Amino acid sequence: MPRNRFQLILRFWHFSDNLKAPVDDRIYKVRGLIERLVKNYQSVMEPGEYMAIDESMVPFRGRLKFPQYIPGKAHKYGVKLFKICEVNGYTHDVNVYAGKNQVNGKGLACRVVLELSNPFLNAGRTIVTDNFYTSLPLANELLEKNTHLIGTLRSNRIRLPEIFKTKLRPGEIIGRENINGILVAKWHDKRDVSMMSTRHNINMVETGKKNRKNEPIFKLQIILDYNAGKAGIDLSDQLSSYSSPVRKSIRWYHKVATEVLLGTSVVNALIVYNMNKPSDKTISITKFREMLVDELLELDQSQIVISDSPTTSTKRGRKTNHKFEESVERDYRNRKVRKRCLHCYSLKTTAVGSKKASVETKKVTTYCSTCNIYTCIDCFNKNHI
Repeated sequence: MPRNRFQLILRFWHFSDNLKAPVDDRIYKVRGLIERLVKNYQSVMEPGEYMAIDESMVPFRGRLKFPQYIPGKAHKYGVKLFKICEVNGYTHDVNVYAGKNQVNGKGLACRVVLELSNPFLNAGRTIVTDNFYTSLPLANELLEKNTHLIGTLRSNRIRLPEIFKTKLRPGEIIGRENINGILVAKWHDKRDVSMMSTRHNINMVETGKKNRKNEPIFKLQIILDYNAGKAGIDLSDQLSSYSSPVRKSIRWYHKVATEVLLGTSVVNALIVYNMNKPSDKTISITKFREMLVDELLELDQSQIVISDSPTTSTKRGRKTNHKFEESVERDYRNRKVRKRCLHCYSLKTTAVGSKKASVETKKVTTYCSTCNIYTCIDCFNKNHI
């Protein structure tokens, strides 16, 4: 398919009817797509004991009513997605953050956790969050629904015990537990680390590692379980970033749809695929994407014929009808655009080098519309017929 035709089709890539868009729904353009995908995510796999909630960023610097800036992310500017994942990286739900005007009732952090975890409550699971979400009211509400909470804690949260203001020496620990079993702990390692848990006590355990003095390293059990549970979000984002299909776009919803449909969904499919294979038969995300493309195109490797001619199209079993046309493309002075004949340029590059070839190669206004490359009539007859 020529590039221009692909870009034309991409302009009409929509996921909802704009005529039916509610005035107060900022993410209407992708809401239907995401809801359908989330329904499929949750129907495929039953989540495990630990589930983590965090945000991801879809890079976007264009015009947007709800832009976000998170300095700690690889992509600092863009659209924020809230995700809930389990330890193996499988994503069970995704929410697009549409700005403060969409937040009603409870605080944003508490509302996000309760919405994402709602289908998985009352089952004895454990939700892992970072210090943006972790709070005492959230822990109480989750406990009422038979769900535990583990998370890092900001020292300026309300309702924390006064002992939290105590300065600690390296290796010292303090903690308090209320009548509901909610523990808050502060441990000084290289710096102060504050944690909250509804299922732990202050136990130090060996990590299995040793320091430079060959002494065993100890850490709080809360921290080890937090790191293990939080790894799922990082793994999902890492796999999604490999061979990412997200490209520059003037439409924010194209980027969000591409990230969720061709990023998160493909990672989920890879995880399910590898779970059903022996450990020595698992494949990488890049290989899995290649397999998906072959399946979608219904390609058989035996049908692919590799050609030596420098065309941009891959010749397969059946013959392609090439068309020799005059370009209608014009420059800013309304003159016909002339470009180098690709075949002549390739031959001259081999003979005299690219620098001299760029000067000597003739420029033409004709091209093969099937291959979408500029070519002279002689090279077209030789390579495209």
